[in-house]
Amino acid sequence: MITLKRILVPTDLSEHSLAALEYAVSFGMLYNARLFMLFVADPPPVLPVRNLRASPATDRTGAADEHLQALRSLMDEHVPPALPCTPVVRTGLPADEIRRFAVKEQIDLVVMATHGRTGLRHIVMGSVAETVVRSSTVPVLTIKPSQLRESVIRHEDIENELHLR
Repeated sequence: MITLKRILVPTDLSEHSLAALEYAVSFGMLYNARLFMLFVADPPPVLPVRNLRASPATDRTGAADEHLQALRSLMDEHVPPALPCTPVVRTGLPADEIRRFAVKEQIDLVVMATHGRTGLRHIVMGSVAETVVRSSTVPVLTIKPSQLRESVIRHEDIENELHLR
């Protein structure tokens, strides 16, 4: 029997990531599991001169506090008070930090949204979800938000492709 005690929900704080949170909350309630909401901030850029960082540590701390507050707001709006949920902010490459956190915290399931990028945008920007799915040792459930499902696959397209029209 599969038991889920620790569920990780990576988020970029966008509307799309709420679809994954909805699933994670459902699993959390069903299995009485603890949720971890993880936001991964980009590392500060390295300046070409003498390998200096662009932002002082105080700026990074302020940004981390803002991200933590944004996670808490999401939790207040979308996670029932009875469900234990821990907000976490990390800095680094998102896919790497998600995998690292999942292993370190002994996560049973990662639930994350996809953004539905295709074509050149997917090639140029890459896909955090795809990278995590390919390289994670922890099971990963990816959720395509309904807005994207509807914009990618329309009934008219199906009818045209199947020559039903």
